[in-house]
Amino acid sequence: MEIKLQEIKGVGPSILNILRNNHIWSTYDLILKYPKAYEDFTIISLNQANHKDTITVQATITSELQMQRYSKRERVSFHVKVFDQIIEVIVFGRGYLMKQLKVDDQIVIKGVYHLYRKQIVAASVMMLDKNVPIKPIYGIEGVYDRILSSIVQTIFNEDKVSIFETIPKQFLDMYHLLPRVEAYKKLHLPKTVDDIHQAERRFKYEEAFYLQLKLMTDQSAYQKRAPKPYDLNKVKAVISELPYTLTQDQKDAVNDIFRDFKKPYASYRLIQGDVGSGKTLVTLIAIYATITAGEQVSFMAPTELLANQHYQYFQTHLKSCRIALLSGKTKRKDLLKAAIKNHEYDLIIGTHALIEDDVEFNNLGLVIIDEQHKFGVNTRDELIAKAHAKDVIYLTATPIPRTLAMIAFGESHVSIIKEKPKDRISIETFYIQKDQIEDLYTSIDSAIERNEHVFLVVPAIDSTKVADNIDSVYEEIYARFSCPIFVLHGKLPNEEKERIMENFIYSPGSIMLATTMIEVGIDIPTATLIGIYSAEHFGLSQLHQLRGRVGRSTLKSACYLISEKEDVERLELLSKINDGFKLSEYDLIARGPGDFLGVEQSGYVKFNFLDLISDYPILIEAQKNVSSLISKPDFKTNPIYKYLNKYITESLKI
Repeated sequence: MEIKLQEIKGVGPSILNILRNNHIWSTYDLILKYPKAYEDFTIISLNQANHKDTITVQATITSELQMQRYSKRERVSFHVKVFDQIIEVIVFGRGYLMKQLKVDDQIVIKGVYHLYRKQIVAASVMMLDKNVPIKPIYGIEGVYDRILSSIVQTIFNEDKVSIFETIPKQFLDMYHLLPRVEAYKKLHLPKTVDDIHQAERRFKYEEAFYLQLKLMTDQSAYQKRAPKPYDLNKVKAVISELPYTLTQDQKDAVNDIFRDFKKPYASYRLIQGDVGSGKTLVTLIAIYATITAGEQVSFMAPTELLANQHYQYFQTHLKSCRIALLSGKTKRKDLLKAAIKNHEYDLIIGTHALIEDDVEFNNLGLVIIDEQHKFGVNTRDELIAKAHAKDVIYLTATPIPRTLAMIAFGESHVSIIKEKPKDRISIETFYIQKDQIEDLYTSIDSAIERNEHVFLVVPAIDSTKVADNIDSVYEEIYARFSCPIFVLHGKLPNEEKERIMENFIYSPGSIMLATTMIEVGIDIPTATLIGIYSAEHFGLSQLHQLRGRVGRSTLKSACYLISEKEDVERLELLSKINDGFKLSEYDLIARGPGDFLGVEQSGYVKFNFLDLISDYPILIEAQKNVSSLISKPDFKTNPIYKYLNKYITESLKI
């Protein structure tokens, strides 16, 4: 039973109106509106801070202090624990701290947070006065924080709120977690920093628990089927004829798929591989195995150009298979669709055309979705629904942090391909200021002279957003280079985009000026140079994806990151790291999970407490606990299951 706010002492008409404007209608709603921060503790955890924010945090010293002298300047460094994260602290000109501070001291640090170094350059460091009261900061305009704290105190003192427990007692006891009501009390009315920490710990587990509960109950709907009766001898013969030797990561991914095929129920798998790691070769083996089982395969690509590229690839390596290409350019679609329905084709490659209502398959056994995050959730589901037994493989060259992939797909359903083919050369990456652009131009001259392809990427079409755009950069390069220059951006008609890209591919010694639409799937072995203008406007993973448009062969390749703004740390990080998975972890902190999974439009979860990287152990424990819970025959009568949808809506906002 919900209790109305107007029944609480201290809630007059003006405060009531303000709270209602903030979607707070009951005492329970107010308790869910926990403090954003605490006085003298500007952020609760560092995953709420952006790169180069000035922050104030309370921390515990975890290492001995070290001092170095640069000329006449003293530099003191040490490590601290801020809730659950270890951070390096740098202080200049405070040599006296060597005598004042020691391991386990509680201190307050104010300074600039460097996200990519996990470091705070401190302006001040002081001992924590343990008698200073901790004051919650709610940030509700028009109501003083102290008044809200008083109202919350009254609600708890007079027992004017019903807070139901959402975690089974066995797990509360196992991990020594606070009951839900106590956790909310400590968030709103903490006496010590440890109170906040204990409350956060409980809610981290709660979020992990219910996210896993939602995912596992959704995934349990997959259909039963007989193990896929593929012909292993034929599969081995095709593998032996391939012009490449599989890397160990590719072999592991193939084995994962075949284990899925042997199960008595339909499977789903995410195969994520860094650019150029050979995911398509893995899918070729899965496709052929499915065809030997007498089933059809559909392969959906995000663009016609990429679909055509896949069509040519599979035609070359699967000569005995009947392969069709269905896209916007396909002539006499009615005849092709009839042939697909009659199982005259084994593998059907296409774009969104595959989900049209009149496209009917005959014993569709495997659905492959390339660059899965480029499709909306509904588009993917419509194609999957056409399969009689929904074996699905999702492919992505956008590295998703392992934790996030595990959350979205389940740990046993993710295959990662990191190894590159042995003949691939690392792409040299340079970070330059705009006034050094001649360095890039000199490299372009050399690449054109060698009849190689060059990409130049800008973040916008015109100058309304950024100075470096299609119009401005075209003027620069048109005046500077005499080679063919092609221009590609999203406002062009689809047919013209395809024509421009094809002309570029067949014009060695040319430049392609484009927006980010070239980031996925374009495979040109003679593309050896890419320049990315206004690089500060792109995420690290997107820059890494763009960089992957070159270096697709044994030719030496280079990437130039050009920026007029000070973005040295982040862009230099890209110049030093060629591991897309490592870079994706930094992007995850800055951008959230939606960008990676292609589900931003569907309201994908934004956690209030859980950190997807540092809280990986909590996610693993929650996954194990939920798995054991849902395996019980009476699970759906469990109050925890009945509370799922309400919790997902009110707390995780899914």
